[in-house]
Amino acid sequence: MIITVGGEKGGIGKSKVATHISVLAACNGIDGALLDTDIQGSAISFSRIRNEGGITPTIPVFALPPNPARELANLASKYTLVVVDIGAQNYRTMLECALLSDIVLVPCGNDQQEVESTLSVFSTLKKMGNRHELGHIPAHVILNRVSPIEGAKSTAELREYLASEDISVFKSQIAHRASWLASGKSGKAVHELKGRDRSQKAIDEMQAVYDEIIKRINGKEVK
Repeated sequence: MIITVGGEKGGIGKSKVATHISVLAACNGIDGALLDTDIQGSAISFSRIRNEGGITPTIPVFALPPNPARELANLASKYTLVVVDIGAQNYRTMLECALLSDIVLVPCGNDQQEVESTLSVFSTLKKMGNRHELGHIPAHVILNRVSPIEGAKSTAELREYLASEDISVFKSQIAHRASWLASGKSGKAVHELKGRDRSQKAIDEMQAVYDEIIKRINGKEVK
């Protein structure tokens, strides 16, 4: 099973989503690995902080290889799950990995540049769709860093706009919460945080995203 998390623009939360998918999968007993194709090494940094802190389960992380697609196929033969964290500078790598993926996730918030880059990504993925074994690339947007206010108008409008552009949007979403900053600094997933850093809402939102990923990969209806 291969999950690619990417986009055309940097700073949209790709590494956050990728690392959390990997941790949640490991907590569910899934033998997985993380492939970090970002030259900034955000996922590698998260793993290093995690290992230095003695946090378990550990997440095997591999750095950007010379041939990402070949390495991805190799890792997929060894692990039940491979999550690919795509760097903004590696857009071509994202397209190569997308062709091998069971699902492609593109985080997007309300920022206009994020929206425009997301439209560009999906335009390219749709043109490449016939090269995927399914006849289309199973790509979806995850609304990220949106308003924490339930039923916020800005979030509803973004969701409606992307849907009007024939872009699949996850029903689950991730709101902007302080727990995410604490997560990056500590090498812990939001559900592993303690005390004031812990947010049950952040935990529930990420769990909902993870559950939806699994349902969509397995072809189950998302309610």
